[in-house]
Amino acid sequence: MRTISYFFVFCFFTSLALLAEEPDLTIAVKMRDGTELPTDIYLPPHIEDKPPTILIRSPSGRKTPYAMMFCYLKNFGYSVVIQDSRSIVDKEGKTLPFYTDGAGEIQDGYDTIQWLRTSPYCNGSIGTLGTSSMGITQLLLAPTAPEGLKCQYICFAVPDLFNHSISHAGKLAEQQVKLWAKIYAKDPSSLETILSQPEYNAFWEKFNAKPLAHRVNVPAIHFGGWYDTFLQGTLDAYATLQSQGGDGANGKQKLIVGPWIHLWPFVNQFGDFSYPASAFAPPYSFKPEDWFAHYLKNEQNGVENLPPVTYFVMGPFDGSTSSGNKWKSAPAWPPAANATPFYLSASQTLNSEPGEKRAFSFKYNPENPSHTLGGRNLFLTSGPVDQSPIEAREDIVLFTSESLKDDLEVTGPILAKIYFSTDQQDHDVVVRLCDVYPDGKSILIAEGITNLKNFFKRQKIDEAVPNNVKEIEVDLWATSMVFAKGHSIRISVASANYPKYEKNPFKALNTVYVGKEHPSRVILPVVAVNEPKN
Repeated sequence: MRTISYFFVFCFFTSLALLAEEPDLTIAVKMRDGTELPTDIYLPPHIEDKPPTILIRSPSGRKTPYAMMFCYLKNFGYSVVIQDSRSIVDKEGKTLPFYTDGAGEIQDGYDTIQWLRTSPYCNGSIGTLGTSSMGITQLLLAPTAPEGLKCQYICFAVPDLFNHSISHAGKLAEQQVKLWAKIYAKDPSSLETILSQPEYNAFWEKFNAKPLAHRVNVPAIHFGGWYDTFLQGTLDAYATLQSQGGDGANGKQKLIVGPWIHLWPFVNQFGDFSYPASAFAPPYSFKPEDWFAHYLKNEQNGVENLPPVTYFVMGPFDGSTSSGNKWKSAPAWPPAANATPFYLSASQTLNSEPGEKRAFSFKYNPENPSHTLGGRNLFLTSGPVDQSPIEAREDIVLFTSESLKDDLEVTGPILAKIYFSTDQQDHDVVVRLCDVYPDGKSILIAEGITNLKNFFKRQKIDEAVPNNVKEIEVDLWATSMVFAKGHSIRISVASANYPKYEKNPFKALNTVYVGKEHPSRVILPVVAVNEPKN
């Protein structure tokens, strides 16, 4: 069944029609500190008794297509309630989004549900719904465990705003953070607040729902994309609630990950390619009307028995034949795989064993940093993009396997361990994983960055000393990809990915070391092990 494509396309066009439709009523719902939040209520066309309710809390505004796309659910017998969050109400733009949406002293989501469940527009059973920022409000709300909350439907969102969205391994996600703040928190003081807190601290704890997973007592669906900027947040939210959630949440989460970018399906652009046709056809129905019918109406439609994990295994994006570009399911995330090291070699290949000793040095210049080409972004071009233009630079070192003799599936988290030195006190290591096509295109699959100073602090080891060689770990997050027969696997190492991440301000001579003494490697979760011959 083509449930995902039809579902989202239907939602999109329905939302366009609903933009011209007025809500049945608008109410100013009072929070515990007296702040009133405008709340639109769309009632089902035929009401005999109080209906169950679907709540959408929107930091982008209750009248946007992303907020209204789910209004069609009123036709399934729900009252659909869309609320402006506090940052939208603040016309001066000084309120940082999400600050009062979690389990802190002020709990706007909790207060809204407490009001809803005893209102004339709700029978006491409430589910939450939304994508991106409206998914974040759901994750922050869940640990407050309000009476009446029965389930959640969360798309492309994060439970930990700092570590999943603002900073990655000690590097500011510069373009994403600055443009996001300009849109959602217009006063410059909001961005100043964000930038003044460059490390995770008590301030950022207010925006992190993960440590409170044990308080969550509801089932949830988590949608994510391999090329979504919030991918790691989606995976972490699912895994944390599935294993550490309360009785109503533990073991009752569902994870669906496709090859999608953050703005899918409203933006057709998918890097250099079109979405594979099979990407729109997961084997099970995860439509919100089915999810809510079970948990809000007690309909026995089997959604609770759907596989815990459903994911799309990508393959060549040019349509060539492979064992990829299909859906799979698993009992847990990540699926079973063999953690297989691919060693960076002196001949700039990838081998099954570390080889001869060699060092590769390159000069980094902040006035001309290597730039972002595709990947997991919010506002920049996202998806699988050919890296050849930057791979020709002298400040990127390449390591490429031989052509694969058979398809090789990689599904799960990816970690690089790079022996590295710099002549500065602090610098950055960027690692990209690419699929090299027979015609030479080098298509980005996954990427990661680590700031040395932050890494040493987390590892509780001495600060970086110029020209000291250290093993640096770079988290490339996760993927599910079949590297096809005749293709090659490529690892590149650099010190910039700008403007996705802030650039290091210092010129540097940086060095990558390989060999038995310094076994730099990338560890791939191989499902079908057909390693390249050396």
